[in-house]
Amino acid sequence: MSPRRILVLEGTARFLAKSADLGLQILNLRSTDDLPAQVREMCHEVQILDFSSLDRIQDTVLALHSQAPLSAIICQAESLQTVAGYLNELLGLPGTNLATARLVSDKFALREQLRARNLSSAASAIAHSAEQLEAFTRENGPAIAKPRSGSGSWGVMRLERASDAASVWQWALNAGMTELLVETLLVGPEISLEFFSVAGRHIPLAATTKEVTEQFVEVGHAVPAPLTEHQFELCRELVTAVLDTVGIQWGPSHTEVILTADGPEVVEAHCRRAGGHINELVRLVYGVDMEELVFRHAAGQDIHLSGQPEANGAAAVRWLSAEAGVVTSVYGSDEVADNSHVTEVSVPAPGTHSYGLRWGGDYLGHLITLGPTPEEAMARATSLEQKIRFVVEPEPPVSGSNAQDITREATDLLSLLNR
Repeated sequence: MSPRRILVLEGTARFLAKSADLGLQILNLRSTDDLPAQVREMCHEVQILDFSSLDRIQDTVLALHSQAPLSAIICQAESLQTVAGYLNELLGLPGTNLATARLVSDKFALREQLRARNLSSAASAIAHSAEQLEAFTRENGPAIAKPRSGSGSWGVMRLERASDAASVWQWALNAGMTELLVETLLVGPEISLEFFSVAGRHIPLAATTKEVTEQFVEVGHAVPAPLTEHQFELCRELVTAVLDTVGIQWGPSHTEVILTADGPEVVEAHCRRAGGHINELVRLVYGVDMEELVFRHAAGQDIHLSGQPEANGAAAVRWLSAEAGVVTSVYGSDEVADNSHVTEVSVPAPGTHSYGLRWGGDYLGHLITLGPTPEEAMARATSLEQKIRFVVEPEPPVSGSNAQDITREATDLLSLLNR
């Protein structure tokens, strides 16, 4: 029997390596030629492609499919979820369809859908001016404004009062934006729920904590989130209903939730596994690797998951950043890597450009630690983070550092199919 041909859109070296020994023929389309040789050799074919053209993507995929039929398309990149959904429908393949991918990538449409199904009580609107932002805040109280689509906490801003509308809208204009999503400010601890779905059955794997800056940029996560059984059950029921509503049938999903005084409220939902190395935290704590499960499912293997696994301790990740400039030296990372509680450290090579910490695309590296509880795992990560020191040489701004460039990077690919 011929091996199953699996198309992977983008994908890190770590992710692609998890297809090894499953008898799959991996075809990898990616935007940059940056795979290590040993991972590239695991792939049957690697093509470098400009993902800015849907026609070019479609022609390439149809050509691959005509050589021998594809069995599945795998994509964990947020910006290509709608493209993967479109290709699934084009070729009649299983997986997330275009309607589902579009819905979860449009934060306003998702909120409207959830409110229509009585799964959310938060008010929301699309604002096209400072006056509309101000009117929403006067009517609904403190609010959050952010791009309608995008990722990495780019452009998330708080309006504490109506008078904040002018500065928030000025930021949007500077970023080249013509609209903002504005929603009721949800107050309470923010967590995420990591699920894996098999034939429409949604299995909770983990709840994850989140630490953010005052600008809402994520700087750390820990697994498991310290929830009571009642809190976890409320979240499980809500997320299961959300996944049914948006139409997710199989594979990993990542749903962000705020535990308000009135119960859990969904912030966002994603038809992919979480970023931020959360998959690795779940693997360390629960022994379940969602990335590996994706390839096992594509290989036709049965996925035996009946419910949330038993936790074995806790794990945390901290993201590393530095002031803007060029990183000339990094000190302390070897000492941190030698710590018995550390499982992974990543730091940039000298010559790497740093842009400070404006959004999730600015991270320079990370470290992962273990502990008996999520609080202790995070405390260790926070302490060890201080031992890593970057020497940065200031430099004039370079291409990619201004707001309009980042806005395009965070949102353009999501709009390929919204035309």
